[in-house]
Amino acid sequence: MLRLTLLLVLLGSAVPTVAQTDSTWTTEVRGSVSFTQVGFHRWHDGGVSSLALGTGIHAQAARLSGENQQEHEVRLAFGVVKQDGIELRKSDDLIHLRSAFNFSGIPIFGRLSPAITLDLRSQFADGFQYNETDEGLESLQISGFLSPATVTESIGLDYPARSWLNLRLGIAAKQTIVTIHSLRSRYKVSSNSVFRWQMGTAGLFIFDRTIFPNVDLKSTLTLFLAFNQASPDTIWETLLTMKVNSWLQVNAEYTALFDRDLSRYIQRKQSLAAGISFRIL
Repeated sequence: MLRLTLLLVLLGSAVPTVAQTDSTWTTEVRGSVSFTQVGFHRWHDGGVSSLALGTGIHAQAARLSGENQQEHEVRLAFGVVKQDGIELRKSDDLIHLRSAFNFSGIPIFGRLSPAITLDLRSQFADGFQYNETDEGLESLQISGFLSPATVTESIGLDYPARSWLNLRLGIAAKQTIVTIHSLRSRYKVSSNSVFRWQMGTAGLFIFDRTIFPNVDLKSTLTLFLAFNQASPDTIWETLLTMKVNSWLQVNAEYTALFDRDLSRYIQRKQSLAAGISFRIL
């Protein structure tokens, strides 16, 4: 029930009620259901049959007031996968909110303008790491709802290099929230605290362009360098959307994550899915 309540709150935040009376607001909410199925029967290269089902909601709201602009974006995703002989597991799980406020009416050095960005990331369900042991498959919980969640607030300068390329740099604060006590040490959070606070610098680079008719490419690079760190926390997300028609589309997504507090290695996730897309609002 708590997670359903949060979902409704997120959708409400993405579509302000003022949108019904203020024509300067533009809003869109789209839902999607996608399927990925792989099957093998006496296949000489081997393989494991699997069926993945994913659902998602992508909401956007923007308001232009004079030369100042605000943009809000919500991405919610959840998917499960079933493989032969293996219990049902989640394949995708994302809560992502981003709000940006740009004050173009206060120009600084030409095209630079002050900007404020707020970013929140978490997930809905528990996540597990699976290891093979002599006694069978062992599962270790490594994440949960708001465990972790990261909140980043930054204030700095915005530079619209092109209509499809935007750059932001600023001073930032980042909070890593872990509500599950047993997971706090994993995410470098003190056992007697719910969150860890960091100060540093942040960068946001957004490429969003239609590269071919009905083919959209959006790539976002998010950086946060704490003052006591030698390397930045980095998230690079790329989504290629190919629209077959008004309701059928194919999505290819790639995410690379580097956070030295979690791992010495770059974590990667890629997916290719076909499914239906429908307008909610």
